[in-house]
Amino acid sequence: MSVLDILRMIFGGIFVLFVPGFCWSFLFFKRKSIDSIERIALSFGLSIALVPLTVFWLNWIFDMKITELSVVLTVCGLSVLAIILKNSKKFLSYITNIINKIKYKIFRKPDA
Repeated sequence: MSVLDILRMIFGGIFVLFVPGFCWSFLFFKRKSIDSIERIALSFGLSIALVPLTVFWLNWIFDMKITELSVVLTVCGLSVLAIILKNSKKFLSYITNIINKIKYKIFRKPDA
C-alpha cells in the first residue's frame, strides 16, 4: 500500500463519515446549544445514518449504480442541502426585510 492510498482512505473516511453529519448537526442544533465533543459524536452518527440510506435509496428508486462517484456526489449533495436549508432562513428574512422596506417607501403617506 502506498502513502497515497493511505491518505485517500483517511480523507475519504473523514469525507464520508464526518462532513455530512457535521453540516446537518448545525441544522438540527444551534451553534452554542451543544459543545464540540457532542457535535463531533453526533456528526459521525448522523453521517453513518444519512449516507448509506441516501445511497441505497437513490439506487433503489432511480436505479443509480453505487460507485465512488455516486457516493461522492451524494455526500456533497447532502452537505450542500444542509447548508442551503440552514442559510435559507437567514436569506428569506433578509429578502423579506428588503421587500418590507420597499413597500414602506412606495405606500407610505406623504407628510402634509
